[in-house]
Amino acid sequence: MVGNTEQKTAPVTVTRGLDIGFFSQKVDWLEGTFKKGSPVNLPTILSQNFVETKAFNGYTTASLYADKRVHMENFARPEMGNHIVWNGEACGLCPMSLIDLIKHLRAFGFSFTRIDLAVDLINCNIDPSRATEEIKNGDYKTSALQFPFWADAAGKGYTQYIGKKASEVYARIYDKAAEMGIEQDHTRVELVVRHGRANRAAQEISYGADFRGMVFSFINFEKWSEWNAAMAVPEIKLPKQQEIGNTEKWLLDACAPALARSIFLSGNTEFYEKFKTAVMDKLVELSNKRPTVH
Repeated sequence: MVGNTEQKTAPVTVTRGLDIGFFSQKVDWLEGTFKKGSPVNLPTILSQNFVETKAFNGYTTASLYADKRVHMENFARPEMGNHIVWNGEACGLCPMSLIDLIKHLRAFGFSFTRIDLAVDLINCNIDPSRATEEIKNGDYKTSALQFPFWADAAGKGYTQYIGKKASEVYARIYDKAAEMGIEQDHTRVELVVRHGRANRAAQEISYGADFRGMVFSFINFEKWSEWNAAMAVPEIKLPKQQEIGNTEKWLLDACAPALARSIFLSGNTEFYEKFKTAVMDKLVELSNKRPTVH
């Protein structure tokens, strides 16, 4: 197998060889927010030329840059932060490696809310309609519960979805050659990752992940030999971000700042260690009082 290579200028993709064909991978959508308190810090190589455009998702002002990224704000609600979207066209026009862009954004506190990963399988004999057959036969492994599909009446296109579009993670497997209007064995597998899992996906991408590992961890057709041959990589799991309750949120938002302020004003940094020890002692006490389950 050919070693991993990064794209240096758009729209070149990462390409690797396979025994049965070859594949390429790319980021096809990138979206997220510099939250309130985090200054906007973007690479200077990105375009500075923009025009006003229509805002969405509750934002009231939007700028469309020459490289097609959209930057939105709501000055009446600063807590919404600065939201930036790179759609598929903007990802293709980005003047720098998207992997390097993701690394930069992570370094400056950008919170990712959506990342689309595209894996193109060429000459791998991956027919999207076969995915439908595997699902009907129950020969699959995924956390998704719904599997809608779409077929062109003239037989010129086919898409099998794994999960709903509203889900935090969903995939689609479709005939990319038919979409481009060419005769070729070319299937695209896309994985759409949102919310907390998008941050985890960004982390994996910045580490040089093989996108197939993230796809494979979400959907696996255990008896489809061509699929398993094309996806023969270790799984990369994207666990759901653990939600915190109201009590935990209050402790983080109110108590932690109050504790930090008290330590700062008093200069008594040892108090923080005493505080941690007191918490641990209380945990031990509570554990010892917990009733035994038989």
